[in-house]
Amino acid sequence: MAGHLQEHVLDAKKHNEIEYFEIPDEGFVLYPHIFYLGVTFEYTETHAHVPFLEGKSSTGRLGIDIHATAGKGDVGFCGHWTLEISVKQPVKVYKGMPVGQLIYFPVEGEIEIKYNQKKNAKYSSQPEKPVESMMWKNKF
Repeated sequence: MAGHLQEHVLDAKKHNEIEYFEIPDEGFVLYPHIFYLGVTFEYTETHAHVPFLEGKSSTGRLGIDIHATAGKGDVGFCGHWTLEISVKQPVKVYKGMPVGQLIYFPVEGEIEIKYNQKKNAKYSSQPEKPVESMMWKNKF
């Protein structure tokens, strides 16, 4: 599943909603200047490691960036990863296409509060669809 934000101008204090769509079997063309959100097919749980999401070199060589800033997860993250996708030029992508890889780093010491135990965790238990920014839940 994928989506793009409906608003032309995103507002950090507003709930910017997503228009969802499925990538068809024949593929879908991504265009520059449109910010897409995707979701991983894989569900992951990390209870003793810090996960890092990186794009594959083959994906990068097609001009596809799969994350803008959120390449690091938290210990205790459980869910599907939302991908922040942008492209350098039009490129056709396909459902199930491998675009990234996870790297796990062990944590030394005791973990006081895991992400899935935090009361204010905005992205815990992410579903099988992209999740938009929850910045609007912050106080600023």
